[in-house]
Amino acid sequence: MSKTGRLFSTFVLGFFLIPSLVFADLDADVSAGRKLLAEGDALADKGSTTEAVVLYKRAFEQLLPGMRKLSFKHEVKRDVTNREDMSAMLIKEIDAEMTPAEFRANELGMKVLGLLPRNFNLKETMVKVYSEEIAAFYDTKTKTMHLIKEPAAKAEKPPTFLERLLGKKAGFDKDENKTVIAHELTHALADQNFNLDKMQSSIKRDDDRDLALSALIEGEATLTMFGAQMEDWTGTEAPKMPAAGLDRVFSLMMPFMPLAGGTSLREAPVVLSETMIFPYLRGLVFCAHLTNEGGWSALSEAYKRPPLSTEQILHPEKYQAKPDSPTAIDLGKLEAGEGWKELGRNVVGEMQLGILLRRHGGKKAAAGWDGDRFAVFEGPNERLGLVWFSTWDTEEDAREFERGYADFQKTKVADEAEGAAEAVQKLAKEAVPLIERRGQDVVVVEGFSQETTGPLVEAAFRATKTEMTYESPSKDESK
Repeated sequence: MSKTGRLFSTFVLGFFLIPSLVFADLDADVSAGRKLLAEGDALADKGSTTEAVVLYKRAFEQLLPGMRKLSFKHEVKRDVTNREDMSAMLIKEIDAEMTPAEFRANELGMKVLGLLPRNFNLKETMVKVYSEEIAAFYDTKTKTMHLIKEPAAKAEKPPTFLERLLGKKAGFDKDENKTVIAHELTHALADQNFNLDKMQSSIKRDDDRDLALSALIEGEATLTMFGAQMEDWTGTEAPKMPAAGLDRVFSLMMPFMPLAGGTSLREAPVVLSETMIFPYLRGLVFCAHLTNEGGWSALSEAYKRPPLSTEQILHPEKYQAKPDSPTAIDLGKLEAGEGWKELGRNVVGEMQLGILLRRHGGKKAAAGWDGDRFAVFEGPNERLGLVWFSTWDTEEDAREFERGYADFQKTKVADEAEGAAEAVQKLAKEAVPLIERRGQDVVVVEGFSQETTGPLVEAAFRATKTEMTYESPSKDESK
């Protein structure tokens, strides 16, 4: 879920300062920035790549304020991390961001929903994927931009056919490095003006809302990055990139994006690969919708009133023209019976629902989502239990989800029983999977005995529903 993606913005490393930097204001002449870029290119051509990167950073600190219409308040620290050190660092940061119990609850929640196989090792896969894919990152806690240094053997390795198609060159790629730096410095610019760490930290136990915020942050940086590639230093062309056209292109590209990554990304479950890609592609389309209507100022306003759900990212009109705030759900107290322990609560949201039901209605079954919350339990013999309440825009939307999930539920039960008929019968006696709709509300209860399932269904239907606001905290904070 999206919290796993945010873990990697919290690295704590040393830093390198450029003491001679003079910060640009919004009216600064772009000639100084262009001159620094040209000098960086010249150094790169001579093989002085480290010095070139320093000049690229200084150049974009001059150029980005005029493009994005925001000022840097202080210098952005810089550091370099070796690719071979990434795995150990990622493990350290995962452990610092979440306790083992919290991480396990997050992992088991994805498994009980059916987003991950029961025998899947989430931490191991996350570390492999991000160790391969991270090209750079900005740390909102230490206010540092980190660039990744490749091993010498890999840096000299010729690009693959697919990489060449995507524009990658052998050796030090000047354009690629400038693109990465422009992207990460946009995060620094947003952080200095809107306090990204505070925004991210304020969202708890709602991975859907967290993923929506990530889409705003990454979408803005990707749009600004494209502006830098176009040398749109006045910021007049990038905001006009047609959102509808980008939407069509990325809808076609999305299924193939994991193929452009490393082995671990290609082999990762779809929920991990698409959750990793979603903030960049869908976030870019969302941000383009905003700037098409209101220019860069519309993005700045979005940081003051950030999107509350992936539904608003997928359907920007539900954020702009016809605002549709999601419903916040409080499941209240749930009694699962002796031997059962509640591990945690979270939100699925429209984006991940589309993945979950891809072969059972997909986007149509996920459309009309208005809010959800689930609780995951662990019982005797490591059995898992699920109590999940969702509410929908209309009764027909609720029916679509009910039909899609009922089909998915059948395959999930068979998979968990490994397809053996006698095991299916045994599981049916010990754990009753149930889905029930009442009007626009749907409750799913799985993994419990028949005696426990009924009372849990009734308890879930008593959930409290309130309209989510930009100021409201996530529900069930006391659970």
